[in-house]
Amino acid sequence: MRFSEALKQKRNILRNTSEYTKTLYDYIIIPALENEGRKYMEDFKKSPALFTDESCKKYSSSARFKIFLLPKNQI
Repeated sequence: MRFSEALKQKRNILRNTSEYTKTLYDYIIIPALENEGRKYMEDFKKSPALFTDESCKKYSSSARFKIFLLPKNQI
C-alpha cells in the first residue's frame, strides 16, 4: 500500500487497540519489500527515538509499505 494508506491503517489500528496492547507493542510503518523492511528495522532498533512514520520513505525503493507489529521488549 502507499504511505498515505499505511498511515491511515496505522491510525485506525491505534484507535481500535486497547491501552494495554499499546503498552506491549509498537505499530510501525515499514517498507513492503523484505530486504528494505529488514534494513529499516535494524536501524530503527538502534535508535527508535530518531524515527518517525515518515522515516520509512527513505528506505523504500518501491513506495510500498506495510504495518509491522513490534513487541516493545524487542527494541
